[in-house]
Amino acid sequence: MTLRMIFDRKDLQGIRIAEAPDPLWELVLGSHQLREDRPSAWRQRVQLNLRQNEEAARSLKALFTLVPPKGNFPDFLTPPTAAGSFESGLEAVACTPRGRLCADLRTVFTGTAPTWVKRLADGDRDEVHGVVGALRDAYDLVIAPFWHSMRETVAADRARRVRTLATEGAGAMMRGIPGVRGWDGEVLEIAYPRQRTVHLGGRGLTLIPSRFCANTPVTFIDPALPPVLLYPASVTNARPADVSPELVALLGRTRAESLGALRVPRTTSKLASCLGTSIGTASKQAAVLREAGLVTSARQGSAILHHLTRLGTALLAGELDEGTVP
Repeated sequence: MTLRMIFDRKDLQGIRIAEAPDPLWELVLGSHQLREDRPSAWRQRVQLNLRQNEEAARSLKALFTLVPPKGNFPDFLTPPTAAGSFESGLEAVACTPRGRLCADLRTVFTGTAPTWVKRLADGDRDEVHGVVGALRDAYDLVIAPFWHSMRETVAADRARRVRTLATEGAGAMMRGIPGVRGWDGEVLEIAYPRQRTVHLGGRGLTLIPSRFCANTPVTFIDPALPPVLLYPASVTNARPADVSPELVALLGRTRAESLGALRVPRTTSKLASCLGTSIGTASKQAAVLREAGLVTSARQGSAILHHLTRLGTALLAGELDEGTVP
């Protein structure tokens, strides 16, 4: 199935790429990934923090109620505000009019809904403020501790898109967006869970790279809202983080850069792309680091995901001492 976005000449002049991830979109999309049964260092850390924070666990449960694991979720949870402004986003949620609440929730709850959700759909301001509080608590747990690395991922993706735009043109940039099936200058065709057509009507399109968008791009349900397209931010060509000369002397450059690259969990193929080596070489480097207790690996579908152990993190940070163990 396909999402078709229809452009006119004015829309072509209004294509923009967001400079930063949108915190509320990331929170909502991150809530999807939290419920997937796939190994992830981020997911493990969030789950550990959940066991230690009952209030945050309750807030996340409320968010899970509003955002099903798959399918539609209410547009009002991701208001069209300046990307990167969490407080502006919360203020917009708090000011959502009753008509919007009712319409959005009807798209999600087609059958029986919890009593508090019915009150929310009726515009109950106490329930609205409760949702705002739940979003804040969930953000502090799920997004805030990882915001810096998320910004780096999105910034790297944006830089690649802008570079493609400058060197190869808008067509190459649009066709390179993950999930795009076709682009002829007038119609953008995107893999999507259902058939949809959105006429931009001269409003332009904001492209928002997203750390937690997975599989296919996402847009608003309501076509009257400002057109946006959230897509998975690519880290394929990201360079490994700088590593110290001491670490290079200890491990050798390729192995040290492999360790540095795994500050962000990566599959073997992404590690290879990051290092500029073959998949076989990347696999061998990961195996040596794993045998040394610096890296752990787990299957993720058909791929293997590698991430640092506590020992590996301490070694990178130059904080290794006698109390640090694998």
